[in-house]
Amino acid sequence: MLEFHTHTYRCKHAEGDIPDLARQAEKAGYTVLGISDHAPLPKDQNIEIRMSLDEVENYTEVFYEAKAAHPGIKMLLGMESEYFKEYENFYKDELFGKWNLNYLIQAQHLFYSDGRLVYFWRETPGADKLVLKAYAEAVVAGIESQIYSILAHPDLFGVFYAPWDEETAACSRYIIEAAQAYQMPLEINGNGFRKGITDICGIKRFQYPLEPFWEIAAEYDVPVVVNSDAHRPSELHPSSEGLALAERYQLKLAELADIRLSN
Repeated sequence: MLEFHTHTYRCKHAEGDIPDLARQAEKAGYTVLGISDHAPLPKDQNIEIRMSLDEVENYTEVFYEAKAAHPGIKMLLGMESEYFKEYENFYKDELFGKWNLNYLIQAQHLFYSDGRLVYFWRETPGADKLVLKAYAEAVVAGIESQIYSILAHPDLFGVFYAPWDEETAACSRYIIEAAQAYQMPLEINGNGFRKGITDICGIKRFQYPLEPFWEIAAEYDVPVVVNSDAHRPSELHPSSEGLALAERYQLKLAELADIRLSN
């Protein structure tokens, strides 16, 4: 079993640390465990949702200690970050170059729309086509940068764009076609299932994953990873809902060889 999306207390909205995740992964029978807490940004921007720059050294030290203590699991050092073109050198030189990450997960929690920085969880749900388009463009730009190894919750737009319509279908195809072109695995996110069914502008559904997105993905040749997105060690286990969704649409589950790794 493979897992690439896990968090620690450093991101300020999770619990536990890397040794706790490693112990849980061992109990659950994982063969590969990626640690991918929210990456810092220059000048500690948006520090409320990510680790700080001065925590990275400890993050890496604790990772290697846990890796040595659990030789039966292939442990990978990663982070999760939004794509911003102005930070490409930071990602390459600092995160990969200085700290020797094995991989980065792209997760577009923040993006610019008409000059405004959008925090997806603060948006009022509705049907703002401009914001939806900006999200898709930010995601595709990140895919095309080839900095990232996995695209987390690509259907995250379900949080702020309520209906499923021709706009969401077009947005989905735009993202999926880019992922196919660059063979970047798409993630079915277990944390979305854990959040449960909610009412979004009178529509009762998961915020994400969005089933119609994955129905479209089934038309393409793109690998899929089912990640737990664990924010506490107890959440680190295979997502039965995610695996069922992948099986329902006969999606190709990614193998380790499908994940672009550095080092």
